[in-house]
Amino acid sequence: MFNVEFNPKGSSLIDEQLSVSGLNNSFDFIDFISGGAKKKKENAKRNEKEARRVQRRIRDITNEHNDKLDAADKVNYRRASNFAHNSNLRNWERSKEIQDFQYLSQLQQYIKSNAIGNKQLGLNAQAMARAVSEEQAILKEAFIEQQFQHEASMSDLKETYAQGMFDRREQQVKLAGIRSQKQFGMASLMNELDQQETQNALEKESAMVDSLVSEGTAQLGQAGKSTAKGVQANMAALQRGLMALDIEMSGRRLSANLQMAELQADASLAEMSAGINLERIDRSISNAEAEAKSNIKALRANMKSKIREAKRNVKQISLERKFSDVNTKAGMMIFPERLDYDPKPRKPPERIFIDRAKVIAGFVPNAEPVNISAEIFDTFTQAVSTVTTAVTGINAIGDAGGLGNMFKNLGGNTTPNTTPTTQQQ
Repeated sequence: MFNVEFNPKGSSLIDEQLSVSGLNNSFDFIDFISGGAKKKKENAKRNEKEARRVQRRIRDITNEHNDKLDAADKVNYRRASNFAHNSNLRNWERSKEIQDFQYLSQLQQYIKSNAIGNKQLGLNAQAMARAVSEEQAILKEAFIEQQFQHEASMSDLKETYAQGMFDRREQQVKLAGIRSQKQFGMASLMNELDQQETQNALEKESAMVDSLVSEGTAQLGQAGKSTAKGVQANMAALQRGLMALDIEMSGRRLSANLQMAELQADASLAEMSAGINLERIDRSISNAEAEAKSNIKALRANMKSKIREAKRNVKQISLERKFSDVNTKAGMMIFPERLDYDPKPRKPPERIFIDRAKVIAGFVPNAEPVNISAEIFDTFTQAVSTVTTAVTGINAIGDAGGLGNMFKNLGGNTTPNTTPTTQQQ
């Protein structure tokens, strides 16, 4: 900062100190008796002049340096401003490239997302169609199963009808046989009874003929009491024979009536049994019809339940597809919008430079004035005080008994003096 050159032939620092202290080869009596006041005054003047010169030099160097700094600041500002502007332009161009690349990447992602989303929507539709087809197949299988069960139930009912018809015919045949057996039995008994009555009548006629022959024979014999008795006996025998025939015929009638009653009872019991069998057959047919109706009703209710279940499943499948479609569409990207480029960078306003203030020379106070007469008087006073101090010291050495004793007293070997100051005086 300071252009100070070393000169080995010039005045040295030692010469300056000697000149300030007054210990140079020249001897000045006034300076001696004034205690160097004269030299101090000359040195103060010289130092004041040198200080003013140095301050002026510092001022010139500082102002020159500030001018260079002002010029350098302007140059550095323009360079930094141009560099920052060029960097901003390069960054702006690079940001445009990055923005174009990002937009292209977003477009590719959008295309890929839509392709995947559309495929997923197609898979959702296929899954729904397949699920609905499965429900339809299940419903068809249930319908076929119901048809088989319905046919089986109707077949069982037809079998029951056929078996009932055969059983009814069998019972009707049995009933007809019972009735025919009853009629034939009754006819046989009546025929037998008629034959017995005819035989009885013939026997009566034969007995009456025999009685008439006997009576005629008896009347042809001798007359008298024996003939009357013979007639009476013949009439009595005829009467007994007729009564026996009537009694026998009554027994036969009673036996025939009993047989007819037994035949009638057996026939009635057989007809009742056949009627019970017919009722049982009708009851079994009615039960089969009721069971068939119940089975058909259960099959229809089961089919209706499966149809409702299929409808619920189809609704659930449709709802699941809607949820899946909503999730798929929610995951699909929307068409990306292209943003405008950032504004092109511009240079900032020019900076206003203010030059550094000019430096003025520093303040140097004037040299302090020196009164030589006062300094000579002070020197004389100091000399008198020095002589008085020396005399007092010599007297003190004498009072102490020599220089050695005084040193001992100063070392602290003697007892302190407790005599009051007034007594010493």
